[in-house]
This record gives sequence, structure tokens and C-alpha cells, in this order.
Amino acid sequence: MKRTLQVLGLAVSVVLSVAVSAADATLFIGLQQDAGPIVTVASGATPAIPLVFAGAFGDFEGVSVSGFGQPGTVLPILLQTSTVEVNNAGPADAGTLTIYVTSTGNTAPLGSVDFTSGFATVNLAPSWTETLQSYVDPGNGVYALTGLLGTASFNTVDSETDITTADTGAGPYSVTVVYRVTAATLASSSATAGIAGALAVPEPSSVALLGTALAGFGMIARRRRRAA
Repeated sequence: MKRTLQVLGLAVSVVLSVAVSAADATLFIGLQQDAGPIVTVASGATPAIPLVFAGAFGDFEGVSVSGFGQPGTVLPILLQTSTVEVNNAGPADAGTLTIYVTSTGNTAPLGSVDFTSGFATVNLAPSWTETLQSYVDPGNGVYALTGLLGTASFNTVDSETDITTADTGAGPYSVTVVYRVTAATLASSSATAGIAGALAVPEPSSVALLGTALAGFGMIARRRRRAA
């Protein structure tokens, strides 16, 4: 009986670990003015505090970006980001600023995953436009725009949620959020974007372990009834 309980406990713990295991992801923040090169302005892990960049870039005198990845976020959330862009003192037409936030080294969930991408503009000045996109890359690349998960274009304050099923491969993999802000006047904008992922179909090994555990609990219950 004691051995049976130990085996069942191990099976349940493995099932739960598959469900909630997190990666020690590394985040990267990249900025691009118009068609120029992508410049990495910050990188690092986010176990407890977000990765942050704040400063001037290109024709924008104020750019603030923050991002949280695993294990700082709780599954199913893989990446949570926010941005603020300010053009109050530069040229009236500051052009297009593209912001990339990538989380690399993700190891859960794996396989066929239902990805939910949430996009929202918090503040968007008249004549400014902003396009938000999300991507997954089974090759674990930085700023890799391999598989499009969602996209939304805004010219006013609004929000959108996209759900897409994609294959992560065997892992690790990366997810990336892209903000593309076009500033036509002196003003500012802010937005948020995030990516969450959940298994589209339970992993066969997890189902088998859970089935074994449940069957074992059933046998224990029957033995107890017979003993009574």
C-alpha cells in the first residue's frame, strides 16, 4: 500500500510539473528608427522584476519599454510588455519607431499550443498610428518574426485579442511582441501587449500518467471498501 501511494504521488507530481513548469527565460528589448538597424538596448532575466529601458532613441526623446517573462510571469502568461513613446521636442514628423521585445528559452508549454495575444492602446494621439504584432519562433531566435500569432492596427484607443494555434517544436522557443508606432505630430502614445499559451491537446504522456494515478486511486478505494 505504501509503495502504491509513493508511485501515485510521483505520477501526480510529474503531471503537475508538466502543467506548471516554467523556463528561465532571457528577455531582449530592441529599438529601430524607420528602416535602420535593430539596436538591442536591454537584455536579461526577469525572475522578480521586469526588464526596463528608458531613454531617447532616434527622433523620439522619450522611449520607455518594460517586459516580464518566465519565471516572473505565471503560466499561461509567457510575455507581458508595455511601452510609452514621446515626441514633444523633436521634429513634428518623427517617423516610425519599432519596438521589439523577445523572450527566449521558453520550455513550456510545448507542442501544439493555443496562443492568445492581447493588444491595447492606452493613449494614442490623433494622427498617430500603432500596429502591434506577436510571433513565435521554434528556433529560439531574438527578434525572430517566424510565425505570426496576432496583429492589430490602431488609430485610436482600442484593444484586440487574437487566438492562434501554432507548434513550438521541441523547445526551447522564443516569443516576440512588436510595436510599430508612426508619429505624425508632437505628442505621445502608450500601449500594452502580451502573449499567453496553453496546450491545444493534452500531452499523451501526461494523460497516461494521470490515467495511471486515477486508476490507482480507484484500486485503493475498492480495497478500502472490501476491508470495511
